[in-house]
Amino acid sequence: MKQYRIAAFGLGGLLVLLLLLTQFGSRALRNDTVAVELGFEASHSPRAQAFDQFLFEALERGYFGIELRRRLHRPAHTAQLNPFWADTCEVRQLDFERFARWQQRDGAALPDPGALYSSSSGHRIAGLLQSPVSGVNYNAAAAYCAAAGGRLPWAEEWEAMAVGHEGRLYPWGDTFDDSPWPYQSAHRNAAQSCALHPVTTTPEGVHDLAGSVMEWSRGQRSVHPLLRQPGAHGAPAVRAHGRPLYALAAAWLDIEPQTRSHHLGFRCVYQQPAATLPWGAMPKSVAIPAGRYPLGVPPDLRLARIAVLLPAARQRQARSLISQTRGARRMEVSRCEVSRSEYRSFLRHPLVRLGLFANEHEPRWQNYTPQNWEQQLQQPELPVSGIDWWAADAFARWAGGRLPQVEEWQLLAAGPDANPYPWGDDYVVNNAATGDQTEPGPRRCADAVHDSTTNGVYDLAGNVSEWTLSVTAEPGDYAAWVQGGNWLLPGKTTARSVFGRLLPLTHRSDSIGFRVVYD
Repeated sequence: MKQYRIAAFGLGGLLVLLLLLTQFGSRALRNDTVAVELGFEASHSPRAQAFDQFLFEALERGYFGIELRRRLHRPAHTAQLNPFWADTCEVRQLDFERFARWQQRDGAALPDPGALYSSSSGHRIAGLLQSPVSGVNYNAAAAYCAAAGGRLPWAEEWEAMAVGHEGRLYPWGDTFDDSPWPYQSAHRNAAQSCALHPVTTTPEGVHDLAGSVMEWSRGQRSVHPLLRQPGAHGAPAVRAHGRPLYALAAAWLDIEPQTRSHHLGFRCVYQQPAATLPWGAMPKSVAIPAGRYPLGVPPDLRLARIAVLLPAARQRQARSLISQTRGARRMEVSRCEVSRSEYRSFLRHPLVRLGLFANEHEPRWQNYTPQNWEQQLQQPELPVSGIDWWAADAFARWAGGRLPQVEEWQLLAAGPDANPYPWGDDYVVNNAATGDQTEPGPRRCADAVHDSTTNGVYDLAGNVSEWTLSVTAEPGDYAAWVQGGNWLLPGKTTARSVFGRLLPLTHRSDSIGFRVVYD
């Protein structure tokens, strides 16, 4: 009996020693953490607070779809523009009818014989000659403006007309007004005479930029000609919901030039005041002064900037992320992704070998050894990779922490200003270790000095992607969210603060690792 007691005491002492060693190992890992307050700084801008409510309504009612995501994905920037003159009104049906007859008399043919027909309605909108022309494709609209001595506006010029030098949210100001859409019938909203609703008039005297029909532009002048597409600006009358979002001056679409819709018209711009047209009309134009114009979704609309970047599969959980205010969650997070040398300590630990830190649902055949492990150990300072979700989860338990939830990871990467990238608004090739590098490959922590948050957390945009604790039941299997870009993927999309994808829990890759958080 005495021998059993001695053996029990010995075994107990060994377990205590092993637990002390475990605590020592986790304490060493926690020495390289930073304390963070997750969440976005609340906007003090009244216009941003009002817009956030429109955004939440769209998310909750299910109409923040692909079109709005595309329209609002317009990062803030400034453009230096030369002076130009713009039609005060959209081109009317009457004007386009006269243009068409003039071309026929002149022996010229329309770029598209069916330019006055709408592909979406299947009929010509007739009898409303004072309303804006619609159903014309890009080439027909461009031909009209060229014959009038002008051209279609660049996207930057159209937006400058709407926002002015002061950067208005809407052509008339910062407060949404729904009076330009008085009818339930989208056709009636789209077929109204110019300036029927004065609220849409800009301080400079341009009418109907948000109401009436959408308008063609030549696309972004700043984009390479081989990549440039025409644009459709303004709020489509056919959209019964979400008009405060569609009407935003910065919200517009890149569309194919052959598109025709009875909700799409145009106006022209000129290098000098518009003159009498060859077919007898005399358009009114207004001067748009030169200068620098603030374009894109304004920086104070932080939540909109994040919402448009969320993967489609995360849209249902969008509010849980973007409603987070600063200080909503506090925790410690690893400054760096877990390194190969740290992971080696985990593999060598006796209690790990005994399965003490295994997830209760872990497969029996689970092996924590990373793929290409011997090769990885040749550079032990680099982040570990080639491990599946089960191994990352077990390591986090051994370290006394856990993997981050997907929302926590996104909040950490976006920072208090809701940045599209951890460092700011724009993608910069050399800021992170992505596949865009001339010599792609994983790097030591902090080698990419710009890939860091204001708290000093590194490599959230690149290096290796990271497993999170967020698991979902996919058809036939379980999958977890993997966040961030990596050294194999092109970075412009994958380096974004909210970029992620679902992968099976057993998936292994040379470009996926993890980091640990502590409550």
